Amino acid sequence: MKIVDKAIFLHRIPYSESSLIVTLYTKNNGIQKMLFQGGKKKVAVLFPLAIGEITYYNRPESTLGKLNAFESVQALQSITTNPFKSTIVFFIAEVIQNCLRTEEKEESIFLFLVSMIETLETSTEIANFPVQFLIDFSEHIGIQPHIEDENGRYFNLNEGIIGHQYSSGDILIEGLVVAAIQQQISIGTIQLNAFVRKELLAVMLQYYKMHIPQFKDLKTLEIVREILS
Repeated sequence: MKIVDKAIFLHRIPYSESSLIVTLYTKNNGIQKMLFQGGKKKVAVLFPLAIGEITYYNRPESTLGKLNAFESVQALQSITTNPFKSTIVFFIAEVIQNCLRTEEKEESIFLFLVSMIETLETSTEIANFPVQFLIDFSEHIGIQPHIEDENGRYFNLNEGIIGHQYSSGDILIEGLVVAAIQQQISIGTIQLNAFVRKELLAVMLQYYKMHIPQFKDLKTLEIVREILS
């Protein structure tokens, strides 16, 4: 059956001399992996987080769909030409792949990701973007830290709670990182120095690993750490 959908491009691997296997996050069918015959001729549009309209077919004999076309619907000029933004989208695409594995429709997640991509495209201040994304994305995947007390001293990684209460053995974070998480959740923006940015990135990735079983170490992490400096 022919399917037309909107999709965010995440990843590609070679399949043959001319074809690719691509991973997409679609608006109506969640994560999809597809064979894209002749896709190597289209790599110019297959940039991480590119937003496109796709035409594809499900194949009963395979877990891979067959992608016929990926047509960009939004130009991402600064993302593809700015090396810092390019690194950030590789990082975000890797985070998405680690978190989203099902084919279930999650339109709110798709719309959030599109909005996030549009914001990155037009932003001039991007040093905080990776950590802001991790905090905001956590809400959409159901693990956002809960602010139990606005004056809470600790971020309890085990319970996902910012407050004062904890049990023996809980992993606790305190200091400026806790205030930054609260500020991003409450206000939607944070101002950080390079040291706190790196610390916050490490904390949020540790938190993701604790609450998303399939979350792996990120190949893009070291490069993103350099950007946060």
